[in-house]
Amino acid sequence: MANLLKTGFLLGLGAAVSSKERVDKYVDDLLAKGKVTPKEADELYQSLLKKGEETEEQWNSRTKEKMRSVMEDLNIVSRDEFIGLKEKVEILEKKIIELETVKPEQKNDEQE
Repeated sequence: MANLLKTGFLLGLGAAVSSKERVDKYVDDLLAKGKVTPKEADELYQSLLKKGEETEEQWNSRTKEKMRSVMEDLNIVSRDEFIGLKEKVEILEKKIIELETVKPEQKNDEQE
């Protein structure tokens, strides 16, 4: 599962880097051909990067939701659920230890 997440992250990172490089090349080509002014090139560049970031955020959101759904389908607990259960187990373990260490005289006193 961790390998799948790592692969997905690396694919997303590779796509982002590749897209940025393509945007750079595209804007540089337009500028070199004189089709845009330097100011227009900068505005276009910023606009394309913003659009790319928005698309990436949407993709990340959909991916996270899909992962939550898959984890739920596979009955995998979330980290928060795991931590909550771990804390409950620790409390119960302490109570068991306390009960096991009660002296026999205390048991008799408590029973009376």
